Amino acid sequence: METELIIVFGIVVGALGLFISGIIPIDQTAILIMVSLMITGILTPEEGVSGFSNTATLTVLALLIVSQGLRNTGVVDALGDQMLSITQGGKWQAVLIIMIIAAISSAFINTTAVVAVFIPIMFKISQQTKIKAAILLIPLSFAAMVGGSSTMIGTSTNLLINAVSRANGADGFRIFDLTLMGVILLVALIIYMLFIGIRFLNKKPQNISVFNKELEEKNYITEVLVVEGSELIGEKLEALKLHDKTEYKLLRLIRNNRIIKRDDQLTLRAGDVLTVKTNIHEIINLNNNKDLRILSNAEDRSIEQNEDEDRVLFEALIVPNSNLIGRKVKDIQFNRFYDAIPLAARRGGLMGDQKLMDHVIQVGDILLMDGDNLPETEQSKHDWIVVQQVSRENIVSQLRSRRQMTTSVSILILIIFLAVSNIFPILISAWLGVALMFLTGCLSVKKAYENVEWKVIFLLAGVIPLGTALSKTGGDQVIADFIVNFSSDTSPRFVVSVLFIFTTLLTSIMSNQATAILLVPIAVKVAISMSIPAEPLLIAILFGANTSFITPVGYQTNAMIYGPGNYSFKDFLKVGGGISLIFWILITVLVPIFYM
Repeated sequence: METELIIVFGIVVGALGLFISGIIPIDQTAILIMVSLMITGILTPEEGVSGFSNTATLTVLALLIVSQGLRNTGVVDALGDQMLSITQGGKWQAVLIIMIIAAISSAFINTTAVVAVFIPIMFKISQQTKIKAAILLIPLSFAAMVGGSSTMIGTSTNLLINAVSRANGADGFRIFDLTLMGVILLVALIIYMLFIGIRFLNKKPQNISVFNKELEEKNYITEVLVVEGSELIGEKLEALKLHDKTEYKLLRLIRNNRIIKRDDQLTLRAGDVLTVKTNIHEIINLNNNKDLRILSNAEDRSIEQNEDEDRVLFEALIVPNSNLIGRKVKDIQFNRFYDAIPLAARRGGLMGDQKLMDHVIQVGDILLMDGDNLPETEQSKHDWIVVQQVSRENIVSQLRSRRQMTTSVSILILIIFLAVSNIFPILISAWLGVALMFLTGCLSVKKAYENVEWKVIFLLAGVIPLGTALSKTGGDQVIADFIVNFSSDTSPRFVVSVLFIFTTLLTSIMSNQATAILLVPIAVKVAISMSIPAEPLLIAILFGANTSFITPVGYQTNAMIYGPGNYSFKDFLKVGGGISLIFWILITVLVPIFYM
């Protein structure tokens, strides 16, 4: 047994070294752990692969798919749009609103996904309010981290910790068991950032831009028709309800084939044609607006048709000797000869006052096209060059209907209700949610395969057997005895305090998920040895792993904002150090009270 114990500790030390160094990705390291345990004979093949069939792993997979469904239907984008519209006040108001919305969103949707969608919105807010983006991005990341740690479905780290704790004999957590502590920490974070944090960040130089100018610049001309029954009928031009009014420039209004003189008090009628200058994102939103219709050769065709089709948006540059030169857009059968239709056009100079469909194509014009696939017809090869294919992956969430958005949120509420009321176990509730996401069209199976965070699944499946090996060889008891002896003559509060600060520091130099997975089995064993509940120790690890603020590599969202915010390591140490100290005190004092 001593030989097996040495082998297991050797594997643990090797895994720790790989986790810290990052030479091999953490999911691959987890697979190496699993394979090593089977090759050395510590575990049988059945025990070695048990992580893949573990109910915890399957629950995590289901919740990750549900989270992707929420993202896919534009829930996060809708929250971002709301954020954009209500952050027009001062610096404090903007930071406060950003942190609250980010925290609430991250409580139910994968934290990394929330921050990824919100980063461009921070730059839009910065441009509109003249607040430095550096003042907005760290509060965004920190609040999302705390919000994600406040529910069991908020972040994959929580799911991993819950799964590993159950695999090691602990009871695990329900969805809202962490919420009270999370809310207290969030309030502390908000107060700290408003009165102390933004003072440090205000000294940063002006932000750099991270926008893809090809997508974000208002350089496309398109025309939209006010359809019969539109809710815009009777609206004044000055109150025109568009997705993001700051991204539009209204060039002209055409009524009965006549250009109407611009008057903000003019009311819209059915059949009016608006010529607007905007960017690709907003053209997509126009195309998905039931009150408007982009004028093209295929009036009834929408970008959002069958998601299983390989549909793309691309920019086509008109080349010399193209057959399209000198012809009006309306005279060209794009759909027949090019398998695509034009949505908008742009040119270096002015487009003139004619309708878009009457626009005469010239050399150098760029047409924004929508097609079932990237056209490779003989005509297209001679008539244009595709200069940019616009990634649908980055904009697909903007193409979902309001009905699907509501449906996906309803599915999430159903999952939470079933789990909290104990009608079904969380495993059944989560997979019911997955089935409903697929059946209602909120998410396709293909997109689930492509976008689910599979490394989390392989990490979990690979590391769960390590807990089995430590238990089988008595390794977890050896480590637990060491900690108990170190903590002798102290209270459980001391152990909670040590575990939190140790997790926070370790997470600053290695993956938070790897840190949590290594420490959870030990915490469970320590709780058993000290005859105390495991929950307070696990919660200390959970919040420590999710709220490592002191380095940009302490959490994925910190790494994501590091470059765009033009930050340095010192910024995270200064801003994150203070709040980490506050969190340490709050966890040490309150966790034993709430969860012991």
